[in-house]
Amino acid sequence: MNESELKSILKKPKKISNIDYDEISDIISEAIDIFEKEELLLELNTENDENSIVIGDIHGNLESLLKIYEIIKKQDPTYIIFLGDIVDRGEFQLECLIFVLALKILYPNKYYLLKGNHETVEMNKYYGFYNIFMTEFNQYSQFSEITTLYNRLPICIIVNNAILCLHGGIPENFEIIEELKKLHKNKIDSTLPQPIQHAIFQMMWNDPKEGLARFMDNFRGSGIKYYGYEVFEEFMNKNKLKYLIRAHEVFPGGYRWFFDNRLLSIFSSENYRGDYNPNPASYAIIKNKTVSGEIIE
Repeated sequence: MNESELKSILKKPKKISNIDYDEISDIISEAIDIFEKEELLLELNTENDENSIVIGDIHGNLESLLKIYEIIKKQDPTYIIFLGDIVDRGEFQLECLIFVLALKILYPNKYYLLKGNHETVEMNKYYGFYNIFMTEFNQYSQFSEITTLYNRLPICIIVNNAILCLHGGIPENFEIIEELKKLHKNKIDSTLPQPIQHAIFQMMWNDPKEGLARFMDNFRGSGIKYYGYEVFEEFMNKNKLKYLIRAHEVFPGGYRWFFDNRLLSIFSSENYRGDYNPNPASYAIIKNKTVSGEIIE
């Protein structure tokens, strides 16, 4: 697709479902080409007066995504970082994914997308996106392009040498930051050493827990952990980091601070569990080496 066609998608995203698969495939392929130039750990830096916006789970909520996009257009931040989980569960999953990919293609050095736990085929089959895709396009071979896209996504971003952005949380392997920096690899596959694969898995899945010192098993499944204040401090100090911004959990207040306000957990899909248990959408702002949470009214 050319630039004008991509911009028309941003203006009328609900029409994405009417696009032929060949055009969808072109967008996915072009996005893959861009992600192939990025490594699994990215480092971004801003000037003193510049802001960046960090966005949590979208889960097919196009209304929330468009509200955030309006904020982005007004504020014009230097960088916009999506922490993953663009699809599954919501009404407009394909629309949200293609919308974000169109932004990445149009502005590759401004928009960044990380891999969340729902950027996997296993989760898509269980929570809806795979079925939506098959109903729309009806060929597994075409979904393999989505799989290729997922495996090219970065895992984390460090902003201003101080703020770590990822989907889930810290892994048990405290060496992972340095290991990813040395890796110079732009995809997740079976050639990665097993300890690195497991650490990446935990970075997509692990959850913070107040009142806990170290790691403990998480209800989400095998190999997934809760992490407490003590191990969080050790990880952050070892890697000379000041803040961590993550997503992965919905809160009634929209976002939540953990661990003496050094970890900010955001969620960017409004009313994720429905009107009976409402939540506002939230996002994070990075300025210099500080972090704040914002609610989308």
